[in-house]
Amino acid sequence: MFKTLAILATLALASAQDCPPPTSSSTPPPKATGTVIHPNGDTSKCLDVQGANFANGTPVQIWDCNGTPAQSWTLQRGAGKVKLAANGTNFCLDAGTNPANGVGMKIWSCVDVPQQNWFYTDDNRIALTGQGFCLDLTNGDKTDGNRVQIWQCGTGNNNQVWTTNVLRRRYMRS
Repeated sequence: MFKTLAILATLALASAQDCPPPTSSSTPPPKATGTVIHPNGDTSKCLDVQGANFANGTPVQIWDCNGTPAQSWTLQRGAGKVKLAANGTNFCLDAGTNPANGVGMKIWSCVDVPQQNWFYTDDNRIALTGQGFCLDLTNGDKTDGNRVQIWQCGTGNNNQVWTTNVLRRRYMRS
């Protein structure tokens, strides 16, 4: 009996040594390298491209910060304008062809159109150039998946206050 147990133990040890180490079935997402935008100073929440789906019309939402490219933005300057582009892509924050209160934000291929031209105001708002609308946290709700919108810019509206980990007013002003 002891001899059988010893043989089984030896076989188990030998077969364990021949097995390759376990591998993870999923690779971790790549880390972001651009600017992260937070609603009203809440550094646990980020402006996020829904599902990291970089395609025309993908909604922009609020999500727990996770360091992925879906939450990384870069500035593209040109002709006195600033575009907020999803880092490493040619997709820009877009307010649609008919900006109005409550229009949900999305990404769209970066082109020279008014609905993609933004500036950072002195009171930490991201405003659509020449339109009077600001990026707005819908109903002030920071729940994951809450789509952001544009709304008429207004002082005292904390739903329109955005902070970043890199950008400063002097870099975003046009």
